[in-house]
Amino acid sequence: MRFLLSMFALILGIVPSHAQMYDPFQKSTRMKKVHSSSLLLLPPPPILAAPIIAPTTVTAVMNTKAFINGEWHKVGDHIDHQEITSIQPNFVTLKEGNRLTILGVGSQQRVFSTKEAQ
Repeated sequence: MRFLLSMFALILGIVPSHAQMYDPFQKSTRMKKVHSSSLLLLPPPPILAAPIIAPTTVTAVMNTKAFINGEWHKVGDHIDHQEITSIQPNFVTLKEGNRLTILGVGSQQRVFSTKEAQ
């Protein structure tokens, strides 16, 4: 039967002579093994969590010291790689490299945005 179908298809010009007919009842052949070094089979790289940095909070200022993140600090001390450059009654100025940050007393938000120092 298969031979007759293939001959009929060749005569009508439906299938070229080198093509094979699909037989749904024929046992399938095994697929070739794919090497484990294939790029498609590599797992995605792990996602590393970003470190959580607690906000710098100025709670109080007394004379020449400021209560920042639960500890008393004076001008020249370092907090999270930032140096305290000045302590005023209402704010504290921190410097990291060429960047200045002004923090208000009693708030976690910056009073003045960070800017480049001259």
